[in-house]
Formats: sequence, structure tokens, C-alpha cells
Amino acid sequence: MTRYLLTAALLCSAVPAMAQQPGPPPTPTDPPCLRQISMYDFKFVPGNRSLIVIDRSRRRYRVNFMSQCFNIQYSLGLRFKTNGTSNLSCVSRGDSVRFRDPASPGICIIRDVQYQTLALDQQDAAAAAAAKQQ
Repeated sequence: MTRYLLTAALLCSAVPAMAQQPGPPPTPTDPPCLRQISMYDFKFVPGNRSLIVIDRSRRRYRVNFMSQCFNIQYSLGLRFKTNGTSNLSCVSRGDSVRFRDPASPGICIIRDVQYQTLALDQQDAAAAAAAKQQ
């Protein structure tokens, strides 16, 4: 009988803990290492100066370009050209993003790679809202 009461008490105390919403994921402290082989999805950032890449472990990275990358928002697929020797190399400064563009070669040089944080998400949403109003 005591075992059933103890089990019921533990279950009742666990329910409020499970009902809480998880907070935003913490930003990792190690330097970002976006590997070409582990890329899963990508999203465009308004202004064509950045790209958000999601890897297979659902980490989000922001890839910033040296200058504005024209017509990248119209492409369906992207590929990364790294200076590394294998698919396990990290995407870094000087590598490029390539895509098909009938007007010109679709090449954008990467300035840096960083983690996509909640603050950057808010800035992107504000930039998209400002561009929509114009």
C-alpha cells in the first residue's frame, strides 16, 4: 500500500515539471563548426547578405557573405565549396556558396560562420517587417 502511495506522490510531483515550457536552447561555447556533410536545411535572410543553415543535429548556423549575394533567394538548391580536404572540414572564411543562376555564375564568398541566436532571429524578423512596409 505504501508503495502505491509513494508512486502516486512521485507522479503528481513530476507532472508540473513536465508541463513547463522549455526555454531557448543555450548557445554553445565552442567555436561554430558547420560541416558540409551534416547540412540538413537552409533558409534565406532578408537582404541577401546571410543564410541560415540547419545541420542534422538541429543546430542553427548563420553564414554571412562578403557582399550582397544577388538572386540567391530564387535558387532551390545550394552547395558549399570548401577549401578543406574532406566533407568533415568546417565551412570557414573564404569558402563559397554556389547555386544555379542563368544570368551569371552564382558564387557567394563566405565572410564568417556563427551560431544563429534568438537575438539574431529577432533582428531578422524586424528587418523582414521593415522591408515589407516599404
